[in-house]
Amino acid sequence: MRKKIVILFLILATAFLACGFAPKEEKSYIKWVDCNVPYQVLQRAYELDVKYHDSDKVEFDFEKSLAYLATKNGNKFNVKTDLKRLGELEKALLNDKKIDDFYGGNKYYKYYVESYEAIFSQFIGEYIDTSTNEKCYGLKNYHPIAANFWYSHYDDFGVSRSYGFKRKHLGHDIMGSVGTPIVAVEDGIITDIGWNKYGGWRLGIRSLDNKRSYYYAHLRKGHPYAENIKNGDKVAAGQVIGYLGVTGYSAKEDVNMKCKPHLHIGMQLIFDECQIQGPKEIWIDMYQITKFLSSNRAKVVKDGKNYKSINLKRSID
Repeated sequence: MRKKIVILFLILATAFLACGFAPKEEKSYIKWVDCNVPYQVLQRAYELDVKYHDSDKVEFDFEKSLAYLATKNGNKFNVKTDLKRLGELEKALLNDKKIDDFYGGNKYYKYYVESYEAIFSQFIGEYIDTSTNEKCYGLKNYHPIAANFWYSHYDDFGVSRSYGFKRKHLGHDIMGSVGTPIVAVEDGIITDIGWNKYGGWRLGIRSLDNKRSYYYAHLRKGHPYAENIKNGDKVAAGQVIGYLGVTGYSAKEDVNMKCKPHLHIGMQLIFDECQIQGPKEIWIDMYQITKFLSSNRAKVVKDGKNYKSINLKRSID
């Protein structure tokens, strides 16, 4: 009897495979990223990247330096300790070492390099300063709140939300005044525009390298968007895209929530197209990133009922 069962099982298994029901091998791509690098560390790594940009002796790399630290500290950052480690790394590089010499073959180092490159690959680079028409190197991306407009924030990533269903907050809320101009963090293509019952008037912008998608939500009631923007449009880093508000939490359009005005901004990482929507989405904490970007805020001027950005940094393709 037992032999008959085994034979029957083998027959069924063979038929199952022959009919094309063999389990598919899962693609190899990153499925989760926890970005918790303090802004002080981001700032110092950035300063070193700019310092050695044109150096023939030192090859400093912003993303690799963060991966070096994360591998060394187990992704448990400490401002004082990791600033010291960056100093030690700088000394080693001045003595002809390469960052890859330390952890080049380490699987965790490789993971962190790919993760940080997915986040920061377009943050730093060459650009044209349109106020002087000079070619420069440095921070290209912008804080989402335009210059000279107040804001406040704290780290609220992962806190509980209950409207519609119980879930975690997968973005970063920045408090401000209704009508404050919101600018694009980086160059990209508008992929979503319109009403969402959770985010109210919202915008989705995909980065040009397709590795990131930004979500700007709760835009202003009655006047949420910059003039004449639509799906498929290319927007520039620092360009005014909309206005801060408090819309959302309603199936009916153009309704305000009962809370303080704020911008919800989220950054989604995309290593595979299956991660665009659904349970495989990767959203990261933008609190430290927005603090890092606070040194680069877009100047705007009033243009009728709207605002427009001036003197932007134009990326060099």
